[in-house]
Amino acid sequence: MNIIKLFKPLHLMLFVFAMLVFRYGYLEQQPALLLALNHWQYLLLIMAFVLIGAGGALMDAISGPGKNGNTISEGKGYNIYGALNLIAVGIGYYLADIIGRGSFVAVFVLTACMLFISATNFRQTILVGNTLISLCVSAAIMSIAVFNFYPFLQIIEIKAFYADSFLLLACYAAIGFLLTMLYTMTKDMQNMDTDYNNNKTTLPIAIGRDRAAKVVFGFSVVTIAAILIYINAYLVSLTYMLIYTLVFIVGPLIFFAIKVLGAKTQKDLSLLATVVKLVMALTAISIMVLTYNIQNYA
Repeated sequence: MNIIKLFKPLHLMLFVFAMLVFRYGYLEQQPALLLALNHWQYLLLIMAFVLIGAGGALMDAISGPGKNGNTISEGKGYNIYGALNLIAVGIGYYLADIIGRGSFVAVFVLTACMLFISATNFRQTILVGNTLISLCVSAAIMSIAVFNFYPFLQIIEIKAFYADSFLLLACYAAIGFLLTMLYTMTKDMQNMDTDYNNNKTTLPIAIGRDRAAKVVFGFSVVTIAAILIYINAYLVSLTYMLIYTLVFIVGPLIFFAIKVLGAKTQKDLSLLATVVKLVMALTAISIMVLTYNIQNYA
């Protein structure tokens, strides 16, 4: 169905993949960690964020003039959006209640609000939409730690066991933020003409594609620098993880930085966006490499 395309299923599949890798490629491999959510409850956590993400994508598709043709009416779109988010928040409240902190449902409410605002209210505000979407990605990654660790953080005797894992997930959340910003800014360059027709004011529309490319280049350098700082702080003694990160994460980002300044065509920009998505997937996989390295060679 055409409506499925409006949910950006490939993006959602990448998110689901990453969330599963974090749980089963890392958390389940840590015998010292107790997890508050069992397997099906964790799947509900993923489902809640998938529904919110699908709703946000749909809202972006139906907002503004000239959107999506006759695929779906705006009224029907709002109804579907409301249903998706109602279910997501309901799941969120159930999970928050399980860990004894009902107020944590705010994570889901705020995530849904940020995606709604990025698709509607800030269509004409440069980079705000990109930032809000990136914050949502970070919030989803941090929810893994919040909803799995919180009940045990109240027990002083075992609290220290969770500190390293919490910090690790925070680092991945920060990298997820940077990569999502890089991806959305690249897509803004690729979709410049369409966004202009749909009354959006993205970075390339505001300052021109060439200047926007320089900004994206600068942000890619910041992203690479942040990852190198992470490597220097935590990975120097982990040979396999170090090599993996340099080759499969930093390497493609350097390729991106070199190519973005000369990217002119839709084909060039599509390739660069694909490179960033690939780096996102490889970054998620890296936590399995880290686990293997620590368990066998640390």
